[in-house]
Amino acid sequence: MAVRFLRVSVLAAGVLLCAPALAEPARDEATGLAVDPPPGYAAHRTDAGQRYAAAFDIRKPDPSEPGCRVGFQESPQNAGLTQDQINAFTAKKEWNDLIRATLALYYDVVSVEPFEQGGLAGAAVVGDIKPAEGQPPANANARSYFVLLDTPRGRTTVVCVTAKEQFDQHRAEFEAVARSVQPPR
Repeated sequence: MAVRFLRVSVLAAGVLLCAPALAEPARDEATGLAVDPPPGYAAHRTDAGQRYAAAFDIRKPDPSEPGCRVGFQESPQNAGLTQDQINAFTAKKEWNDLIRATLALYYDVVSVEPFEQGGLAGAAVVGDIKPAEGQPPANANARSYFVLLDTPRGRTTVVCVTAKEQFDQHRAEFEAVARSVQPPR
């Protein structure tokens, strides 16, 4: 009986250790970029590279599931603007044209739509990666969901990627991930 109890206890402990941890908020203290991942997702700090001051990967525990990356980039040119001025600019056609033209270098832009969150106005963009020499074959079937939010401190970018045929299935999750991000103000 004691051996059976021990086996069950060891098995139960193993299951608990393998269970995904509850999503916990993550914050970069230096910039203030924060993420409170939606249920089923976890945020992990990642190498921000040269472009970003802070970055997080937001993923489900299953590595075969699509994931997202959030990055914050300082924008000194925004420092003299108020949030209301930035929001007003993002409502203009020029903003959509600028976003479309910038991303068109690497993506076939499918749509650019307004995105509002907590008093910040930005854009939600859907785009397909353009084929390029040296890219993995899977990129030819990849669709990305971008959210761009600007503040006087800089730009927060959320990028989520999945296969084109799975995009509609994951879009609501990608939007939930984007809404879980709190840009530095």
